[in-house]
Amino acid sequence: MRHREMDLSDKKVVITGASSGIGRELALALARRGALLALAARRAELLDALADEISANGSPRPIVFGVDLAVPGAAAGLGRDTLAALGGVDIAINNAGTNLTGAQSVVADSAAARRVFEVNLWSPLALTSAVLPAMRAANAGVIVNVTSTVQAVPLPLLGYYSASKAALAQATRSLRLELAGTGIRVLEVVPGAADTALRDIDELPWKSAPPKTFPPVAPASTAAAIVRALDRGTRRVVHPRYSLLPLEVPALGRLVAAVGGRRVDTHSALAGPSR
Repeated sequence: MRHREMDLSDKKVVITGASSGIGRELALALARRGALLALAARRAELLDALADEISANGSPRPIVFGVDLAVPGAAAGLGRDTLAALGGVDIAINNAGTNLTGAQSVVADSAAARRVFEVNLWSPLALTSAVLPAMRAANAGVIVNVTSTVQAVPLPLLGYYSASKAALAQATRSLRLELAGTGIRVLEVVPGAADTALRDIDELPWKSAPPKTFPPVAPASTAAAIVRALDRGTRRVVHPRYSLLPLEVPALGRLVAAVGGRRVDTHSALAGPSR
């Protein structure tokens, strides 16, 4: 089902992970379209600089929330604060993410492991829960969850990141069914290789040189694809398009993980602490 196209001007939008990468580019793109923004991230000083830049370009200055979404309860608080500050939320973009490279036998259920799931899974669910009642009352709105192609490519030493993103992807699909028949749309964004600080290939201990991959996509390109998806009323955007392959053909994702996994130095990870 395709929802009606959306006019983004004056839409009230909250974006997590807005201090850099895709989140930052999304803020700039949506501000140019006339959206009213609330920006959230740990690094409040970067958010302030971004808000100043948006204001200098002639758009309303975004509201800034310096918040660590790894803290339980922080996302729900962000939702309440955003509703109060903006007077509502039309679009909630759960973009924040964090990674952890390490062997499961070493990391186990440590605080670092729980942080990954708090940021990547529980915070999106909590923020969504906080803003949904207002969206239900208006019978309109969009929930945007940013997952990852890695949900379908279970590489060694990235089990926490891939599992948390796979869980968010499944929760996104389930939420879409829960909200079927309402005016609320659920959009899954599946970035492929993006040129951001959160590149898993750079985190892995390779036995020799990392395998050759497609060139990473600029965050601005992914942000533009998300804005187009919001415009058009679609339910899922995969960018770049070739990243659809492991999602639609899971056996291919497992094959890529198996072949690539042979080049990862898992023994050194088992011998030392995780990063």
